[in-house]
Amino acid sequence: MDMVDLVNLRKSVRSFSDKTIEAEKLKSLREFFKSCRHIDDSIKTKTELVEKNSLPNDISSTAGYNGIMIEAPYYVIIFSENKPYFVENAGYMGEDIILKLTEMGIDSCWITLEQDYVFNNTKNDMNVCGLIAVGYGDNTGKKDVFNRIVYENGYKNLESKKLETDNKTRMDLIDIVYFNDYGNKSTMDRILETGIQDGLFAAREAPSALNRQPWRFIIDGEHLVLVIKKDEYTSIYDAKIDAGAVMFNFASVISERLFNVKWTMGSPNKKYNIPEDCVIVGYCGI
Repeated sequence: MDMVDLVNLRKSVRSFSDKTIEAEKLKSLREFFKSCRHIDDSIKTKTELVEKNSLPNDISSTAGYNGIMIEAPYYVIIFSENKPYFVENAGYMGEDIILKLTEMGIDSCWITLEQDYVFNNTKNDMNVCGLIAVGYGDNTGKKDVFNRIVYENGYKNLESKKLETDNKTRMDLIDIVYFNDYGNKSTMDRILETGIQDGLFAAREAPSALNRQPWRFIIDGEHLVLVIKKDEYTSIYDAKIDAGAVMFNFASVISERLFNVKWTMGSPNKKYNIPEDCVIVGYCGI
């Protein structure tokens, strides 16, 4: 299936049925783990698919929204050696896996991990750095998670309180794409002239913690620069996973339609007038 179609079909499901996934699909998914894409191929990783009852206690006790675990029949666990940008790399890998699940008709959702656990808990030279709930949605329960949560009996019984900072719609490209310097907005016609609009639309559809949509892009000649806005609601871990996911969406579409995209992590030798509440994550050639 075309990557643009997959990106548009992708959704986060937070309420799962107990229906099991067909054995053939489970086998195909495990095979796919061997070929899912990375930002940095030099980072050693391992990916596992486990049933609910086999999820290690130390993972389940550190995962979830405000301490509430999303219950699912299966989980994808991404392990990685602790190297620079290993969490962004996990976000990139995980989004590739999620789009594969989407193509297979299987539902999924990223699950937040406590960042101290991710960064400081190393076992056998690997850290748990990504967790994805997997299964078939049951179309019940509340689908929206906001910044403050009132709960009683688990995730399906959440009562959400909407804040002014919540944003359930996608931002327009002209509000997140700048030219040459941060904040230098342009027109949609100028964005279309670059030829990379499909990749930018796909990037805009990437998941983000609390749907904060923290990404901004600077088109600077032959480079596209990714900037992430920091805020009080999003942990460092979540921001890094979000960065990896948005980089994957852009790269997967442009690599399929135009040319191979390879992200370079860190900042190019230019400041771009980035404000204090933002950070340059990486850049790629366009």
